[in-house]
Amino acid sequence: MAFHFPRLSFVEYGKAAFKHSTGRRFSRHRYLLQNKSTRQQLLREGLFSVHYYPPLLEERVQVEGDTIAVSQKHYAIPLVLVPPLGVYGWVFDLMTERSLVRYFLAHGFAVYMIDWGRPGSSENYLSLETYTLNWFPKAVAVIREHSGQAQVSIVGYCMGGLLSLIYTAAEGKNQVRNLLTIASPVNMHQMSSAIGKAYQLLSIPASMMRRLTGLDLNDFNSKLFHVNGKLLSIGFQLTQPTAMLSSYIDLIRNIGNQDYVSRYTTMNEWFTNMPDYPGATMREMIEKFGLANRMNHGHFHIGGRQISFKNIKCALLAIAGDNDAITSIGAASAVMTVVGSLDKSFEVVPGGHAGLFTGMQAVKTTWVIVTDWLKRRSGEALPVHHKALENGLPQNEPAENDEAAK
Repeated sequence: MAFHFPRLSFVEYGKAAFKHSTGRRFSRHRYLLQNKSTRQQLLREGLFSVHYYPPLLEERVQVEGDTIAVSQKHYAIPLVLVPPLGVYGWVFDLMTERSLVRYFLAHGFAVYMIDWGRPGSSENYLSLETYTLNWFPKAVAVIREHSGQAQVSIVGYCMGGLLSLIYTAAEGKNQVRNLLTIASPVNMHQMSSAIGKAYQLLSIPASMMRRLTGLDLNDFNSKLFHVNGKLLSIGFQLTQPTAMLSSYIDLIRNIGNQDYVSRYTTMNEWFTNMPDYPGATMREMIEKFGLANRMNHGHFHIGGRQISFKNIKCALLAIAGDNDAITSIGAASAVMTVVGSLDKSFEVVPGGHAGLFTGMQAVKTTWVIVTDWLKRRSGEALPVHHKALENGLPQNEPAENDEAAK
């Protein structure tokens, strides 16, 4: 592959290349573009927090080369963004031109985000009950109070979609008007990676062992299932080794271009700096949703409560990527058969697990599909009210990984 040099002299390019190569290593935070949108923290409880993004003050915004006029009206139903575990909430607010937060704001939505924080080994006790029956209801309650609306729309990416499904089935029957899942594997036996095959092969032996001995994964200490973020990052990168190598080669070719290096570093931060996955949650995911595949059956127990996806009656849109190395089309489309919704749609878009959500193509595919679908289901568009933030000043809370990045 031929190297690409910008229109600089060889010496100038060499200086720029050295500057950015060393800068990425020793001053990485200067190259990170994520989490720049103004936001206000509405609630914090330990690691968990809820944020509000006020309306944009600009008249136009740039989205991957296109100019979008900022709507002077907003839709009545507020929008709640839900990230997966193992990923920071700033994935919704990447580079300025590829920020899903700014895109939704420009189209007239009141935008909120749940952030699960950065669990470490001392938080291995965090369970699905914590996320879906404790924290999620608190988040929706504070958002309903702040917005003055009785219902919300929820957009959940990957496991964020699964947490949203569980919350909606358990608590959100009257609170959730619209629910969107993006790359969320409801049928884990059909996951694209080797994990899906492993779950299929081990499901029968695990079931027999449980019947014969009475022993299941809940009898083991949650510490044994806690996944370090570094291992999680390695596992994610191994699902798409060719793409990772190709992107690194492109970085070398463009190392003299600061804008390119910043964009690469920001995206790479997502894949290489993941938070830990709490042991108790991982244990439940493996036992209930992996081996037993109970989400695909539509009913299971969380925290001693019976959860049924048939209780989900709100409008539903599920999206899958045609080249997703983690969540296959079959794994994502399974949600269509287990929910009780009458208004439900399934879409396949170009891209892999990250690309379908926030890649360059996603701006013109996934984002457009989601926005158009929501606009038809989010009530009357009203004049924008620039709600004053607390203390009269914008508050930009640091991302959970800012200190680590520095």
